Amino acid sequence: MNQEIIKDLKVLPHLSCLNEDTLIKLASIARLRDIPQGYILFEELEPIRHCYILKEGRIKLYKTSPEGRELIIRVVNSMDYICCESLFDEGLHIINAVAMEDSSVITLPLDKFREILSAEIGGIGLKILESLSNGIKQLLSLIEDLAFRDVEQRIILKLQQLVDEVSVEEDIVPLSLTHQDIASMVGTVREVVSRTMSRLKREGVIVQSNVRGFKIHRGMLESHLIRRDPAFRI
Repeated sequence: MNQEIIKDLKVLPHLSCLNEDTLIKLASIARLRDIPQGYILFEELEPIRHCYILKEGRIKLYKTSPEGRELIIRVVNSMDYICCESLFDEGLHIINAVAMEDSSVITLPLDKFREILSAEIGGIGLKILESLSNGIKQLLSLIEDLAFRDVEQRIILKLQQLVDEVSVEEDIVPLSLTHQDIASMVGTVREVVSRTMSRLKREGVIVQSNVRGFKIHRGMLESHLIRRDPAFRI
């Protein structure tokens, strides 16, 4: 079985460059699972414990809105990976995965996969892959926003993200961005951003603004988010 799994691992471009010893170690921790059509491999908000490689079949990766709408991210076909960005995230799954037909999946325990890969490519190599993985997650988040959220929600959530990225802990957070910058980030036009920002200024979320940027009251922004979406928590 190990030799067959090693052969499967070599098919994947991002694993084929690994040396034989590393592939043997990966094969020793891998397990082959047969799953029936309709089987849910994992769901959003479940703890991430494995990386997956689809040997045969088809797996649908998708997200759902709070109202139950579905957004298909990708249909994974035979001999492709499933959510290997989870290699760098010990948190929760951000998408769902379900078998579209009877399938076979190679599973690799996350902690052991990371340990073996780190010994092969080193800490710097893992940091580079982690950076690429985070970029994928940001793009996925943008797709979700465009599909499920209205423009005002996207603007407010983007402001929250920008505030969170500022290291200072003061209540008033300065952001050196124009309305056009925000519009480009959320996929809308400047006029819509300007109307939303004016409303946020009246509500005390934005405490100061000029042509070079604006200042946000962190606490007021968090309160505004919770009032607009009770499910939101900081």
